[in-house]
Amino acid sequence: MSGAIAIFVKTPGLSPVKTRLAATLGQEAAEAFHLASSRSVASVTQELSQQSGIQSYYAVAEQSALNHNYWGDQPCVWQGEGGLGERMAHIYNTLLQEHDFVLLVGADIPQMTVSELHGAVTWLAREEHARFSFGPSVDGGFWVFGGNCQVPDYVWTEVVYSQADTGAQFLNRIEPLGEVKILVALRDVDEVSDLLLLRDALLNLAEPLPEQYELLRFLDVQSAHLFKPKQSYQDVRR
Repeated sequence: MSGAIAIFVKTPGLSPVKTRLAATLGQEAAEAFHLASSRSVASVTQELSQQSGIQSYYAVAEQSALNHNYWGDQPCVWQGEGGLGERMAHIYNTLLQEHDFVLLVGADIPQMTVSELHGAVTWLAREEHARFSFGPSVDGGFWVFGGNCQVPDYVWTEVVYSQADTGAQFLNRIEPLGEVKILVALRDVDEVSDLLLLRDALLNLAEPLPEQYELLRFLDVQSAHLFKPKQSYQDVRR
């Protein structure tokens, strides 16, 4: 079967990124984090592509940035207009026209692993009936959603996003439509306090990819004034 996975990204300089981080770290560091995190996620999805044969994409917020060098390492599709629900629906429906199943992921959970995503791919690749994969976020949202069938527009648009129960709202609308595989809960990065927790999660990865090591180095260098590392990037590399 043919599958796709799309990473939702924004382009620094064209759209505000990680505004809550920027309020403390500054815009330059927040944009650097977004790019480093996006590269880490892309390294995971590209490794997944090599192992399972699915196609990895960037879902880019700005139509003018589809050929930007930030996103030049894999194909890009435009998110389209509207709120987050409309844009996720657009990417999902667009890619489902070309693939048998589609996964959508955010760019701010760089601790995701190939193993976790591979479980979702294996589940969705079975054709006997409608199936979905859903990965909750610790803050109440969700870090991954995938499906192998059409999803009604109301599922995307009736959800109130960026709320403590956003994930529950979405899941409640999906469950009547097919069989759902719930994946591990992960924590995304919105606040400065999330950086230390992300760092711990990256340090605890069994087989981190080079881009995830680079993100650890970024956290050591850029956020040293926010916390004192117990273990440094250099220690991990030894």
